Amino acid sequence: MRSIKIMFSLLLVVLLQACQSKADVTDIQAYINGYWEIEKAQLPDGTEKDYSINATIDYFELKEDQTGVRYKVVPQFNGEFLTNDRPEAFAIKEKEGAIWLEYKTEFSTWEEQVLSISEDKMVMENETKIKYYYKRAHPIQIKE
Repeated sequence: MRSIKIMFSLLLVVLLQACQSKADVTDIQAYINGYWEIEKAQLPDGTEKDYSINATIDYFELKEDQTGVRYKVVPQFNGEFLTNDRPEAFAIKEKEGAIWLEYKTEFSTWEEQVLSISEDKMVMENETKIKYYYKRAHPIQIKE
């Protein structure tokens, strides 16, 4: 009986992973533009760090030629954003069935794999296997 439960559990895990949709270029083109806020980071050992308050958020702008820029921006109380004026240029690359953003600045180069993306959620994994869970960010609105 125990072995049947184990087999069923393994089958369920495999099915869930198979049903999980991977990001593709079309999804990235449709959803990446705009402001994104990190909700949490997950280390390779499974440890998670929650980001309940973010001093900065990421602004992505993708062009038709599959290149773009990411800025770190600071939300303001008037609903606007301040930028650090240090764009991180990126290009979308497909490798081994996965979608990667390849970044390049005057100081460094690195890659992040886009694991999933939708209108309101995005998951990216960097080269050190840290997963970043993003949610769509919205301007701060102070009601009078």
